Amino acid sequence: MINIPTEQLLHWLTDPGQRTFWGFVASAYLLALIWALFNWQERAHFCLRWLKADYWWNPSTRQDYAIILINALLFALMGTATLLLILYVANAVYELLGLLFKPLFLADLHGTISLILFALILILADDLTRYALHRALHWRWLWPIHRFHHNAAVLTPFTFLRVHPLEKLLYQWRTAFVYGGISGSYFFLFGNHAQPMTIFGISASVLLFNLLGANLRHSQVPIQYGKAEQWFISPAQHQHHHSVDGSRYNFGSMLAIWDRMFSSWRDGTHRAELPSHNIPLTDQLLLRYKKTS
Repeated sequence: MINIPTEQLLHWLTDPGQRTFWGFVASAYLLALIWALFNWQERAHFCLRWLKADYWWNPSTRQDYAIILINALLFALMGTATLLLILYVANAVYELLGLLFKPLFLADLHGTISLILFALILILADDLTRYALHRALHWRWLWPIHRFHHNAAVLTPFTFLRVHPLEKLLYQWRTAFVYGGISGSYFFLFGNHAQPMTIFGISASVLLFNLLGANLRHSQVPIQYGKAEQWFISPAQHQHHHSVDGSRYNFGSMLAIWDRMFSSWRDGTHRAELPSHNIPLTDQLLLRYKKTS
């Protein structure tokens, strides 16, 4: 009998390295309160809804929690497969570059500047490939997989984890190729392992991204960034992406520049309704969708 520790099944809630860590969810609510205080009469209901049990427990969110636990179980059984794939890709890239160039020819330049450049390239590559995969998942042949995420009728911070196991696998492969490829290239050029700057063991960029309200993207709190939305995806923009009429726009994860470059950008002023249908969880997992649904 397979025995998986409870903390491994709940790491999405207890691990500070996860976006849905309870502390990041709490910080998102604090930001929503601060935002609401500037116009409490019109915005209070967005924050007050978080305090209602039926916001967190309804047919849509029950499916969220079910797939979170299913994925936690499936990928716990896979163990360190993603880490091993990252190492494999890094080694393969090192060997491939060795056929074309002399290793360590930039070793003398290893230092603060090279590490900063590494971090910037990693952030841009990570965000661009997230955009590319997300947009690809909206294509005809992959849409049934990603549709599982878009079937959410209620957005909460935990809807972020409402993904089909096949989609989760695709994103893990993406992570392995991006991180493995860039890390292998850096080691080939400089002879050192480049590590992103961390705070309390968490990547600084990830920590900042999560503390600044990443969890509000999957919520009903329509915070807009104004002119900054041309550069960064706001909660309101991603909420529009989840709407019935907005799924062709705002595929970006953190940066909005890819949407503007590839003509899929919309600002956060656009509002539309979320899906209202409730498809059985087993049908969604088996990708059984009626053509008229």
